[in-house]
Amino acid sequence: MTAVSTDFWRGSRGRGLPVLELPCADRTVGVAAALELPSVMMLVVEDACTRIAYADWRHREPSRLHVRARRRWQAEGHQLRAKRQRLRELAVECLDAPD
Repeated sequence: MTAVSTDFWRGSRGRGLPVLELPCADRTVGVAAALELPSVMMLVVEDACTRIAYADWRHREPSRLHVRARRRWQAEGHQLRAKRQRLRELAVECLDAPD
């Protein structure tokens, strides 16, 4: 799994414009926008960090026999999902804001 991938979006003139996937907002953002706007770059970085943390969390799932460890693991999962939701809300607010 790549945390952030770079693709090219074909504009109306057929030139490839580099874009970054931003899964928290279910969209892509231009590399130029990410480099020029600190808030967009922060979203890209935070989204990548959150995706990596979530993958790590899923990988560390304890056995059902370890009840206390499983409760802590589940609480950590709730925190990660809440962080993803806050990031999604921030992305919508930041990216959909009028210029």
